[in-house]
Amino acid sequence: MILIADDHRMIREGLFAMLPKSTATIHYVIDVAETTEEAIERSRERNYDIILMDFHLPGIGGPKATEIILRRNPHTRVLTLSSYDERAYVDKMLQAGARGYILKNVEPDTLVIAIKTVLAGKLFFSNEIALKLMQPPMVLGNDEPPRLSPREQEVLMLIRAGLKGRQIAIKMGISPRTVFKHRLSLMTKLGAHNAVELAQAALQLDLH
Repeated sequence: MILIADDHRMIREGLFAMLPKSTATIHYVIDVAETTEEAIERSRERNYDIILMDFHLPGIGGPKATEIILRRNPHTRVLTLSSYDERAYVDKMLQAGARGYILKNVEPDTLVIAIKTVLAGKLFFSNEIALKLMQPPMVLGNDEPPRLSPREQEVLMLIRAGLKGRQIAIKMGISPRTVFKHRLSLMTKLGAHNAVELAQAALQLDLH
C-alpha cells in the first residue's frame, strides 16, 4: 500500500495516475493525504508499505510527520518528495528516518525504481540530490571538533572497530533503526559518506 502525502492536487493526481500504470503487476492500493495530520491519521488506520512524503506538507511538516509515523509504524518506508534540492532539507528528512529523497520533476520510470529500491530496504536519491551528497568529507584541523553525543561516540567507535549495523545494535542493546539514525547524524556532522570515511573521522577525533 502506498500513501501519497502532498497538498498540491496536480502533484497528487499526477502521481496517482503514474503509479498504477507503472506498477500494474504489483497491484498497489494507493491513498492520498493533503496535510500532516491526515497523513498521520491514515497511517494509524493502515500499515503502509511506503509513504511519498512532501517535505513542506502543511501542518507540522514532512520531517516531524515522518518521525511520528515511523515511531508507530517502524516497518513503513518513507520516500521524500520535494521541489527543493538543498542539502539541509535532505539531511533533515534522513535524520527523521526517510529512506530516500527525490524531486517532484522525477520521470515515471525513475519514480518506480525509487519505490522498489526503498521497499527493498535501500536508499534512493534523485541524481541532483546524489550530487549534493557527494561533497568531500570534513577535514578536522584546528577548528573546534563537532559535538557528538555519548551514543554517537559509541556508535562511531564500533564503526571504527569494523562492526556492521546489526552487530552495533546488538552490542549497544538498541534497534537497527536507531543505529541507522545515529549513523546518518554522524555522516552529517562529520561530512562522511560511508563507513570507511566515518572510521577515518574517528581516528582524526582520537576517540577512546
